[in-house]
Amino acid sequence: MACAPATPVSAPPDRSAPTFVLAGRFDIPPLTRFPPAAGPRFGGISGLAATRVEGEYLAISDDQRDSRVYRFRITGTATTFKVALLEYIRLEDSSQRLPQLDPESIAIAPDGKLLITSEGIGDVEPRVPPALLEFGPRGAFLGELALRDRYAPNPDGPLTKGVRANLGFESLTMTPDAGKLFLATESALVQDGPEATFDRGAPVRILEYVRRGGTYEPAREFVYRVEPIRRPAFEPAFAVNGLVELIALEDGALLALERSYVAEAARPGRGANRIRLFRISLAGATDVSALDSLKDASNPAPVAKVPLLDLSDLDGLGRLAPRLDNFEAMAFGPTLPGGRRSLLLVSDDNFNPTQRTWFLLLGMAEARAREQIQ
Repeated sequence: MACAPATPVSAPPDRSAPTFVLAGRFDIPPLTRFPPAAGPRFGGISGLAATRVEGEYLAISDDQRDSRVYRFRITGTATTFKVALLEYIRLEDSSQRLPQLDPESIAIAPDGKLLITSEGIGDVEPRVPPALLEFGPRGAFLGELALRDRYAPNPDGPLTKGVRANLGFESLTMTPDAGKLFLATESALVQDGPEATFDRGAPVRILEYVRRGGTYEPAREFVYRVEPIRRPAFEPAFAVNGLVELIALEDGALLALERSYVAEAARPGRGANRIRLFRISLAGATDVSALDSLKDASNPAPVAKVPLLDLSDLDGLGRLAPRLDNFEAMAFGPTLPGGRRSLLLVSDDNFNPTQRTWFLLLGMAEARAREQIQ
């Protein structure tokens, strides 16, 4: 136990913690095509980035067979809240690697370049490693950013290192001054420890990249402890919890989105999601960038976490409320009336006919609480 990363004590919400209210809700039915009829299937939204145009966003689709980015616009609030799809941009790659991508998150550089993470593909051999990639504004492939070897799984045989299948880089964010990037693994690296269970959390890594010489280079790394999975009322068949999105704040802190899913044994294809939002601080956390395995560490201090929201507690979700959906994309939304800041959450429908793409606009209930997400 002395070698295990310290488990942070998540502070309880206090009176200054933000209270969120639902400011808008919109959904796109499953199996929608965009453009209508002739376009590819819409869905798989896994990451968001706000453009320089107020109310417009880029969304990455995790469709492995046709990697693309959507541009869309949100307008209105409450009953007038709407989402308009404007165009999609194919990600092009002359190196022939692109058909093996699993794009999951996106950030936009000041010059318009697109930074996109690929989760890797771990359920085939040879396994495809995760990546941090750079594309032009219209989708032209520009190159890969350096990534430490510890994240690449061994290409075949029993998995002994690297990211687990479908648990690689789900999150990416750029600091407001564009000086840093932060990304994170969804769950623990194989050599760092086991995945989260009903009884314990798991150590994932947050990676810091620093801008140098016109590119971003690997810098520090930190331990983030995802929460244990809440036991459901039904008999579970499968359960997972992971870190699926980050937002960098002006004061150096981050917002972190955790998404758990528990499959129901008696009803194949059915299950329950839990979506939780935390504010995290890197101050005082141990830099573990020199460690290929956290098992070699001497009780590293993880990042500090403060819970901000359990989405199941949000009023007004209607038919979405009982079991939520697969929310894993997040970005700041437009400024709301009264100067309130907002968050935009979007769900990944997994291209499943029983799921939908949901857009939720969340506003702050109290002006005092805005300080928590500045």
